[in-house]
Amino acid sequence: MQCKIDDLPDELLEYILSLVPPYKTLEACKSVCRRWKRTTEVVIARSEAHFQRSVAVGSLLWNSLPSVHWAPTIGKRHSHSACIYNNSMYVFGGCSSTWTTFNDLWRLDLDTRTWVRPVSLGSYPSPKACATMLYYQKSFILFGGWSYPLPYPLHQQWRLFNELHIYSIESNKWTTIDTLLTPPPTSAHSASIHGNKMVVFGGVCDGESSNDIWCFNLDSYRWQKQFASGDYLRPEPRYGQSQIELGDKHLLILGGCTGPNAPMNDAWLLEMEGPLWIWKKVTMCNTEWAPTRIWCHQACKVGNYVVVLSKNKRKAKSNDMSISLKKTACQSSLCAPSHCESNPLFRRPENVSTPDRDENVNGRHGAFSRSHLQSAHTSSHMSIFSKPMSLYSDNFLSMAAFRDPPLHSNSNTFRQRQLELLRKMEEKIKNKKAQAKPAKKTENTLSIFVLDITKVLEDCSASWIPLKQDNYSGPDERILYSLVAGKGELIVFGGLRKQQTTMDWNLPKDEVYNDLHFINPPRYDI
Repeated sequence: MQCKIDDLPDELLEYILSLVPPYKTLEACKSVCRRWKRTTEVVIARSEAHFQRSVAVGSLLWNSLPSVHWAPTIGKRHSHSACIYNNSMYVFGGCSSTWTTFNDLWRLDLDTRTWVRPVSLGSYPSPKACATMLYYQKSFILFGGWSYPLPYPLHQQWRLFNELHIYSIESNKWTTIDTLLTPPPTSAHSASIHGNKMVVFGGVCDGESSNDIWCFNLDSYRWQKQFASGDYLRPEPRYGQSQIELGDKHLLILGGCTGPNAPMNDAWLLEMEGPLWIWKKVTMCNTEWAPTRIWCHQACKVGNYVVVLSKNKRKAKSNDMSISLKKTACQSSLCAPSHCESNPLFRRPENVSTPDRDENVNGRHGAFSRSHLQSAHTSSHMSIFSKPMSLYSDNFLSMAAFRDPPLHSNSNTFRQRQLELLRKMEEKIKNKKAQAKPAKKTENTLSIFVLDITKVLEDCSASWIPLKQDNYSGPDERILYSLVAGKGELIVFGGLRKQQTTMDWNLPKDEVYNDLHFINPPRYDI
């Protein structure tokens, strides 16, 4: 006796559909028949409710996307902008490990987990990092950011932007918006959409932290500086904070940094009614379960909860990975280079004489070419010849490749011997590096923290939820990554990891990522 799928009971059909990726494929299941449409809608509603319940109790699981070397992939970056639209996540700009900024746009198909680089039209934004990108009516609104100018003069500082661009998703086109009144060039700020307005708060302006509020009308394309309650009750000037939208009339500012080694763990509620907006400081409860810092860690709202990723509080140091954005700090970088080393957002590149040839700057569209990767691989191999020979224990092996060939030997034979010696020397160096590489410490991973904001509009209070801190299955600890909410999951991409200061020049100081991680609830049973 044969059994068709239409003969299955609703419970089994619902369970089967719950295994389908909750994006384009699941949406297509609605078109099969009325029964499938009804069952698919039930699955979507239950999955969203299950996700929010899992966030409320902190029952979330890390899942990493395995890398596929043959597929086109986005370059490693941090300080980029990310936004969700339908079944895709869009990523714009950011900067590389050499602090070269990009202006490329990538799209991640969340149904197939593959990267696509659309060849956009129109007026491209400048290469930049730490800009904000928000979704509004089938478009992305991009504002602010910073970059290093190229070619890079020795004494020139970074450049801040007050550019405003709109990207139309349907026409795949960038448009520049020019207005008479504009905010000052701003970076590391926060922004959110409320009705037909984009509200921008804080950031770095003219090298100093700011707590100003600017509003951009998305219908009339006009900027307006908004005034709020007096200086006696308002957030301190800050940058790197998170901004959470709470309807058309309220927003929440979470964390940030007010200066060098001065991260903030506070929260502020802004009431946007009437001509004078009002700031209210939020009372934070259960602070023993709060993360050590809430800056350069983008928070994400899920229902009545805010998810923050940070290092385990019991393992974190007091001032590691801290940054400085002060203008005077970079002006004195030639006299005190160690101060700029603590500035991952606006630090001067280490090698200013060699421009970065990264293919993520527009004008060189498409995926990374195989020849580019091979040339980069070859250059990394050849770089061993510029290292001091005293680092190698076998002096004869180190110097044999550079000796003049004897007059009585055949040139081809000598060339083969030379290549063989180089191969042995390269293999020996790789083995030494593999042995010297420290084992990964499980405590240096991202942990999940959840803030309950159910009562924030009633009595202006929020509470951190007690969670288990023994789950070290997350990715390596990092900052300046993106965290966005998909359908029943959270998506983490990219970021920067600050390495500890070391005298070993073989070890990199910073590490930049292009990996993808997903935060999912445990699978529920029907």
